[in-house]
Amino acid sequence: MKCAFLTFIALLTCSSAMASPPDGETLFQDNCMVCHGPRGTGGSAPKLAGDASEWKSKVFERAVLSGIDDHGKPLKAPMPHWANASFKSDNGVKPSKLEIDAIQKYLHQQK
Repeated sequence: MKCAFLTFIALLTCSSAMASPPDGETLFQDNCMVCHGPRGTGGSAPKLAGDASEWKSKVFERAVLSGIDDHGKPLKAPMPHWANASFKSDNGVKPSKLEIDAIQKYLHQQK
């Protein structure tokens, strides 16, 4: 019984120590807002909320990482190709699928 209780406590501790999912709003504000506007509704760069936010996940990820839009065409400069860069908080590592999905989810909520 004591062993089962200790196992239960260990599982609770491990699950609470797991990383929380990325915050799409913060990621967007820190890395995309300057050009795409505070809620992704456009600025010096195109609107994303309601447009790119509706793309399939793989297409949105391709656009962010490789600069290729939903029609297979290159995005206009100065959109960075994030596969060769990192978000401000990523310390030189390209954005993860979880981060990109979190940004897309945030943008989807803004439409």
